[in-house]
Amino acid sequence: MTLRPLELKHQYLFVDFLKTIAVQIIIFHHLCNYGIISIKVHEIFPNLIDFIGLHGRYAVQIFLVIGGYLTAKSLPNTLAKFGLWKTIINRYLRLAPTYIVAILITIICAMIARSIHYEEYIGESETITQFFAHFFFLQNILQFESISVGVWYVAIDWQLYIFTACLLFFMGSFKKVLFILPIVIVFSLMYFSQYPLFEDYFIYFIGAYGLGIIAFLAEDTSHHETRQPARILLLIFLLLILSDTFFELRIKNVIEILLAVMLTLYGKRAYNSKNMKWSKICIWFSQRSYCAFLIHFSLLLLGNSIYYYFQWESSITGLFMMILIWVFSWVAAHFLFNLVEFPSRKIQLK
Repeated sequence: MTLRPLELKHQYLFVDFLKTIAVQIIIFHHLCNYGIISIKVHEIFPNLIDFIGLHGRYAVQIFLVIGGYLTAKSLPNTLAKFGLWKTIINRYLRLAPTYIVAILITIICAMIARSIHYEEYIGESETITQFFAHFFFLQNILQFESISVGVWYVAIDWQLYIFTACLLFFMGSFKKVLFILPIVIVFSLMYFSQYPLFEDYFIYFIGAYGLGIIAFLAEDTSHHETRQPARILLLIFLLLILSDTFFELRIKNVIEILLAVMLTLYGKRAYNSKNMKWSKICIWFSQRSYCAFLIHFSLLLLGNSIYYYFQWESSITGLFMMILIWVFSWVAAHFLFNLVEFPSRKIQLK
């Protein structure tokens, strides 16, 4: 069932590269923040661990901008084919199977971890109500503790997709959407994204996601009527964000707008016959990025539990375990992709 990478349609080199890099950063960001292993490795590389532990979270901005970019690419055809409700449900069916399996694996790994040691990041024993809240992507809205560190993003991604689908469906075209979306982006960047109160809702993240949408439209040859307005909007946001006159100059906003500009310039760059080996490696990681994003926390739990169980003290051993967790995260992602994510793509409403 493994996909043949270079036979995939519309496979974009720059997008795959960004996804590959972003998910590596996120994995190591969590490895640097949770468990005894991070403490031990900090003794060897204190500055590096502090830097990744603090700034690694900005890799999420890459996923948000790419998410908006890819949604703008596929959504018009999807809405035309399935309509609004089937499009929304199919998005859920695309996200949920891998997500649910990963959560179940995390629950098992957390049980093992609690039987050996307990730290706050492991969380309390899960409840049925908590699980079903996760099942419907409502855990944070309903104030349940997250079972895994990455699941909040999946819930936000679905919210953002629903908002964009509704906006495009009711407005009828991206040309009309461009009258409303910039206003939403401005309010998000100026107000909503400034307050943690809104972190559980799409409005907090729509600034980055919306810039991704505009980035796609700015170089979309199939919609000529939106190409020039989108380019103008992208330039306006670039000037406003970097000038620090309208928006507060923040690292995440700078990353978002620069990434949007780069996607406009290089986003549609396709693979070629040169450097086939590196192309296959990049596609392999990109295809499994969603699985790795969801499953790596389970391996983090197990790795730290093993370190505790054998009562190791060595920082070198901690470094070895950190690398081993990263390696096995991708091994697990490979199996999760082949056994769950790829086969589950057939589960769609027609």
